[in-house]
Amino acid sequence: MPAREAIDTYRPTVLLVIGSLQGGGAERQMSDMANYWAEKDWKVVLATWSGPEVVDFYPLHTQVKRVYVAVRTHGARQRSRIRANFTRIADLRRLLKSVRPDVALSFMTESNLLTILAGVRLDVKVVVSERVQPALHEALPRTWRMLRRFLYVRADSVVAQTCEAALWLERNCRTTATVIPNALRGLPEPCAKRGNVIVAVGRLTYQKGFDLLLRAFSRVAPDFGDWRVAIVGEGEERQRLTELRGQLRLEDRVEFVGQTSDVVTWMAHAGLVVQPSRFEGFPNVVLESMGLGAAVISADCPSGPSDLIEEGINGRLVPVEDVDTLAAVMADLMSRPDERARLGRAACGVRARFRQDTVMALWEKCLFPRATRKGLPGADSVSEYK
Repeated sequence: MPAREAIDTYRPTVLLVIGSLQGGGAERQMSDMANYWAEKDWKVVLATWSGPEVVDFYPLHTQVKRVYVAVRTHGARQRSRIRANFTRIADLRRLLKSVRPDVALSFMTESNLLTILAGVRLDVKVVVSERVQPALHEALPRTWRMLRRFLYVRADSVVAQTCEAALWLERNCRTTATVIPNALRGLPEPCAKRGNVIVAVGRLTYQKGFDLLLRAFSRVAPDFGDWRVAIVGEGEERQRLTELRGQLRLEDRVEFVGQTSDVVTWMAHAGLVVQPSRFEGFPNVVLESMGLGAAVISADCPSGPSDLIEEGINGRLVPVEDVDTLAAVMADLMSRPDERARLGRAACGVRARFRQDTVMALWEKCLFPRATRKGLPGADSVSEYK
């Protein structure tokens, strides 16, 4: 068979592993990747540690095979959790033997470690990806952090979203990390009509810093009576944030939208998008908002925002947890519609830099380096992120 024909008929089997497909940046990226490869007629299996009782938030291509590696724990006892994880490893190992994928790709630390263990001594390539800044992921239990230091070296490839995260992994896990940023999914063209609304998007967690946004807005709200805030997302901090909104007397100026599939519409019509995170992996909200032509203010947190925003050129960066500066920059842009429009136009440059086919070529080069050298379709781009 001619070499070109062999390349064109190459259809690998990929097993994707993640905790669930509930709303979240990592979940959206994995869903988009599964759909992209299914559209190319790859054989794609997507497995979650959650069961079917956890409803998928992101739709999947009809050709993606959806499976569950779900184990119920009996109570919150440590012994029960350990037993459940051993069962998950055994179940995933059986799935690997059954599917026999060319590569298993896992997202998120806990999932990564279980997938590495499940693949021990099996003829399958295991690639794992950190989706938050590992140096600041303090919510990760100490046991998992210790296991990461010892097990990541056993993965065939480790992927980080930023150079900063990759450097930490190389220093602390004795492994070489490949840098692949998030891809920008297909978005509508930027909208010229925008309202006087500040939009913030993400899980309602301490990490996302929405309490900082509320405090900053309370300082400028009296001077901008026609502006309001809409926070899109759900999470464990909703009650605390609701109470804070009341304490700041912002009940009629701040709306908690909840989780919605129509988040693009919110970002597309926002007068400002503010991302006040204390830390990130790679901020999808910043990337997508910029792609939609929004003026974006982001905390200059580790890691990701500074990879996207050039201060004062295509967005604004403010110090982490600096409410005074955040309020001042918000007020400045709220009072200057022409400047918001200028930043939004410049922000659209991310559409070319983070195009989905460009980023997916980097993934294909990582997963199948030999096939890439032979010309795996879509995988012949050179990464500027290495």
